[in-house]
Amino acid sequence: MEKIEEKVEIVPFSSERLGDVIQILMDAYQDYPEYGEATRKQAKRYIGWLKKHSTLFDVAYINGEPAGFIVADANWKDLHGKNVGEIHELSIRKKFWGMGLGKKLLERALKHFREKGLKTAALWVGEKNRRAIDFYKKNGFKQTGSAYYGWLRMERSL
Repeated sequence: MEKIEEKVEIVPFSSERLGDVIQILMDAYQDYPEYGEATRKQAKRYIGWLKKHSTLFDVAYINGEPAGFIVADANWKDLHGKNVGEIHELSIRKKFWGMGLGKKLLERALKHFREKGLKTAALWVGEKNRRAIDFYKKNGFKQTGSAYYGWLRMERSL
């Protein structure tokens, strides 16, 4: 696969980008619909939740086309009450998989967490989504919890 040496623009989420983010979300989960949102209405509601629970919400465009987004929260408390950098969502449209965009967005979130003084980044990933699990492992995450309604907990030190 080619790398994203093309024109990549990463911008903060705004309401004008809602349609683009819904498009990315619906496309990214087409192989694993059980982890995504079934309808555009549900996706819009989920994006509203993400907006309220984020300190970083960036949308990526490649050559002007919506390609991916990341949502992270530096104020999150995990199940044990520990403050962690929580990655709520990292979605890439399928046509842009394997080009390095996921890594680029992930690195933005990890940098954001470090700047906020956090020591741990964490996330939930669908237990059947081997591609995503392998991506996170390659980027230093380790499984720290067993399946929870079809989701795995992964964490890494910052």
